Amino acid sequence: MAKPGPRVIISKDELKKAKKIIADLPYRNDILIAFTVILTSLEKLSQAIIADTLGVSESTVKRMIKDFKKKTSTEDETDTPTWGGDRRSILTREEEIEVLEQMTPEAVQGRFVTVADIHQALEAKAGRKLSKQTAYNTLYRHNWQKVALDKAHLKNEAENLEQFKKIRSLTRYTWQPSSPSWREKTFA
Repeated sequence: MAKPGPRVIISKDELKKAKKIIADLPYRNDILIAFTVILTSLEKLSQAIIADTLGVSESTVKRMIKDFKKKTSTEDETDTPTWGGDRRSILTREEEIEVLEQMTPEAVQGRFVTVADIHQALEAKAGRKLSKQTAYNTLYRHNWQKVALDKAHLKNEAENLEQFKKIRSLTRYTWQPSSPSWREKTFA
């Protein structure tokens, strides 16, 4: 075993300057990534300590190591998903569009397309049970909107509606005080 040399003492100012140099490096720098891998493997330092030293988050350290492994690996790993994206979707976007296109002719003709219908079609396409929220999320993703109905009920008759308007309009648009004593106080 080699004899240890004299202990090097580093001042706080020197440490600040060193951390500033590391902070100025982009975290995708190859030297920084290699340094992270070496510290992880040889020095057995935790990713939290390395992250604190480099001034990045732990997830960035994990990502750096993963990127380094990907660059140095000889196998072609095209099946692994890249960072970000939707990894938990049951149907692809194209499959969702296909299901909604089946419903589009009915909606264009004026027939009601309910969430239950869409939910049933999505379950048939997926081949398994889905929550109703999945149907709502799909509609939101593809910019489908809920149609607002007319103010009059579909089964309402015209005569009843006119009579209701006459009776209702008398009290509907008139302003009345809350009590009769209000007039006496105001106009007395």
